[in-house]
Amino acid sequence: DSWPACHYPSRAGINMAENGDPDALEEEEPQVDTSFSHAIIVDGLPKVPPEKHEKLNNVIRKFFSQVGKILENGLDHPKDPETGMSLGFAFIEFSSADEANAAVAKANGYRLDKSHMFVVNLFTDFAKYASIPDEEVEAQPEPYVPKENLKSWLLDPTARDQFVVRYNEECEIWWNDPTRPDPVPEHSRRGWSENYVAWSPRGTYLATFHNQGIMLWAGASWKRMQRLSVRGVKLLDFSPCERFVVTWTPEGDQKEALVVWSTATGAKLRAFQGTKDGDSTEMAWPAFRWSHDDEFFARLGEDCIYVYESCSMKLIKDKQDKRSSVKADGVRHFLWSPTDNVVSLWAPEHMNQPAKVVLMELPSRSELRQKNLFSVADLRMTWHEQGHFLCVKVDKHSKSKKTLNSAFELFRLRDKGVPIEVQEFSKDTTILAFAWEPKGLRFAVVHADGGSNRTDVSIHTMGSKHNGRVSLLKTCEKKVCNGLFWSPAGGILLLANLKGTAGQLEWLDVNVMQTIGEAEHFMCSDIEWDPTGRFVATSVSHWRHQMENGYNLWTSHGRQCGHVKQDKFYQLLWRPRPPSLLTETKEKEVRRNLRDYSKKYEEDDLKAKRSLQGDMLKQRKEKHEAFEAFLSETRALYAQQRAARVELRGGLESDNESAYTLIEDVDEVELSYKEEIIGRVSVEIGDD
Repeated sequence: DSWPACHYPSRAGINMAENGDPDALEEEEPQVDTSFSHAIIVDGLPKVPPEKHEKLNNVIRKFFSQVGKILENGLDHPKDPETGMSLGFAFIEFSSADEANAAVAKANGYRLDKSHMFVVNLFTDFAKYASIPDEEVEAQPEPYVPKENLKSWLLDPTARDQFVVRYNEECEIWWNDPTRPDPVPEHSRRGWSENYVAWSPRGTYLATFHNQGIMLWAGASWKRMQRLSVRGVKLLDFSPCERFVVTWTPEGDQKEALVVWSTATGAKLRAFQGTKDGDSTEMAWPAFRWSHDDEFFARLGEDCIYVYESCSMKLIKDKQDKRSSVKADGVRHFLWSPTDNVVSLWAPEHMNQPAKVVLMELPSRSELRQKNLFSVADLRMTWHEQGHFLCVKVDKHSKSKKTLNSAFELFRLRDKGVPIEVQEFSKDTTILAFAWEPKGLRFAVVHADGGSNRTDVSIHTMGSKHNGRVSLLKTCEKKVCNGLFWSPAGGILLLANLKGTAGQLEWLDVNVMQTIGEAEHFMCSDIEWDPTGRFVATSVSHWRHQMENGYNLWTSHGRQCGHVKQDKFYQLLWRPRPPSLLTETKEKEVRRNLRDYSKKYEEDDLKAKRSLQGDMLKQRKEKHEAFEAFLSETRALYAQQRAARVELRGGLESDNESAYTLIEDVDEVELSYKEEIIGRVSVEIGDD
């Protein structure tokens, strides 16, 4: 009952009379501090006999002194009055409440030995736990408050897509609806972001940048879902499944400048080293590359790759069950497969060792395939969207070291042993662009002949997902382009010339190898297809050009359906859609029966067209009625004016001039003259 000790006031608690007379001292009644916020209860201690009490107390005192200062006589270890055995719990009093809280955080759950684990609570919690009634009281459920559906935009009846535009200080989110003649933004805010904006990979969140951190917005009302409190963020990256966010801050200490956050809670999970030398221009982005399922993320190191588990934020374990990096001598670059936990990495030639490309399965670290290469000047890796193939573009030195020869090393991931096919090009050929067809087996290449300025586009096919052979389908000659943009649905390829201010665009139907549309967007700097492949946006960003800022919207066949000019236009980003729930086989079946499915949508399109025509007819009718009303008002005004003129004419109503006689009155004026000589000048003066 005597512990914890009560705190009594010191000399400060004694008041002296105003006259300063010591005899007039008036002592106040001592106030007892009953909060005990600086005290803790430690349970789970060993029960020991009296001869071991002192030894156990020293262990307890030594452990908890690491957290804070224990007051004198601040450790009380109760004993059984009859046997002298300790009771297995103790009271500890620190110098402050902060130290008590720190002790609970550190010691609770600490295992003293195999049989004993500390259970630590604040002394102030004792009353809370003691007040729990012995009889169970049925809890009353709180009223259900439905949460906002974060996928609500996917429920649009006409399956429209959304996109965000940023210009000047404005941020606007639009529905893409070419059938509406005068659309308005679905949501807009001024000063919504201080920098650029970014969608999450599945379109759930919109990230905005602010001086105090990152904001994540979602739902139909665009409510703020999370706030990541970190100042001065310059770069941001989402994990593929949107579970994590990575931010980098160039200012300040780079030891913890790279941070991984939880999207669901906004909690800071772990901080990593940013740039090594503090130079912000040297930051490679994305700093981490994520596996397709968010289970792992990796970063390039010196002769190794650091691969971490997202659940623990620690390195993966090796075969000896030790956490360590994945060794790869001289590794220069690596990429994850879009669909499997497989990484492709390459290392240049070093110490008489050839360059090599390695496919490795993680976390088992099993090597699936390795290809040695010689005389490598440069190497680029590109994964197929469905992970079926990997293209490795290799630029090799010729024997004279004066020219470069290009070749494709094509890995077939779905075949046993991962066979490799080689696609070589002539000596004077330069590869300008390469792109896989999404959800298909084809790829396109833009190549130029070194002897001329002509550029051609070649379409190749892998033949089959299993046991196929690569072959050339067609070479489209004399195509002025330097960029390839496949429709997300496949089948249509957009050829673009984004060099300088050119902006030539050409839509190519790869199924029939015919051009289906041509256009030009002067100074075009960015091209982005919508997630469904029905529309494509071309834009001129203020970051690239200070003139002609704005964007155009086109159909998949190259027909322009929208043109917007905005001063200081920065971004247009389509809102991504989550992966389809249909299997690859089911999607193929839908494509085969597309005509049957299209009948329903053609009927809907016809209804929409008629509705639009009805709206146009209604607008025309309203304009016609307004014009008729204007004519009636004008006629009435004219009748009033005519009546006023008749009244002025004395009742004559005719407006014909021949019906009137013009009477002119002439006044005669007699003039007289006289001459006067003034000096040498003769002046004639006339007066009336």
